[in-house]
Amino acid sequence: MTEILINTTIAGIFISIIFGFLSVFVILRKLSFLGVGISHSAFAGVALALLLNTDLFLTTLVFCLFIAFFIGKTTKMGKIEYDNSIGLFFSFTMALGAIFIYLNKNGNFDIMGYFFGSVLGINNNDIFLISSVSILFTAILLFFFKEFIFITFDEEVAQVSGINVNLFDSLLLIILSTTIVVSIKLIGIILVSALLILPGSFALIFCKNYKNSFIVSIIYCIVIYFLGFFISWKTDIPVGAAIVTSGSIIYFVSLKLAKK
Repeated sequence: MTEILINTTIAGIFISIIFGFLSVFVILRKLSFLGVGISHSAFAGVALALLLNTDLFLTTLVFCLFIAFFIGKTTKMGKIEYDNSIGLFFSFTMALGAIFIYLNKNGNFDIMGYFFGSVLGINNNDIFLISSVSILFTAILLFFFKEFIFITFDEEVAQVSGINVNLFDSLLLIILSTTIVVSIKLIGIILVSALLILPGSFALIFCKNYKNSFIVSIIYCIVIYFLGFFISWKTDIPVGAAIVTSGSIIYFVSLKLAKK
């Protein structure tokens, strides 16, 4: 029990930092639906890894990156609208995941754990992976903070100013996809996208200064993570569901109070 508490505490802190940071960019750049699309495509990636008996993290990550870049490519080609592209791939990857699970008739795995997250599924390797990814990507976002902010608020001017917009867009997709994949074991495929939306949305209710919004977003993420974990521990409901439910209630109450 002590090991579980330590693992979930460490994972929670690192996950909260990277999601809190990333969420503000997702909201400001209107990438919420893309985050939902990538997180649900992870279902097919996980199912494929289990079917082929390959490394779950790498297989799911490659699959999610392929879907994310393919969505971007088809949209830029002008063949399909952005939201339509995400919606189509959302349905397509969920269907693929169902097929892969059906084909894996000899498989013995907890699909509900992948859908909604499981505290008991986190081990030392997961902690190392989560912490490494969080530290690396937080460092990248901080180092190129000005470039990401510039592109967020005025992409065309940033391009004219000499910033390689395509490179930073690709980097953001990589960060987004990898962060989702390393978190699904704890938070769950269905619910992880909420952590890309709730923290930034909450922060932007109260913060007019975008720099402060990143701090508030991270604090909010930490609070709802540990509140959700406590609720999960006491009631035995999935931790991902507890985090998202408590976070959503706090957000809607705050939104109501802010309008008064």
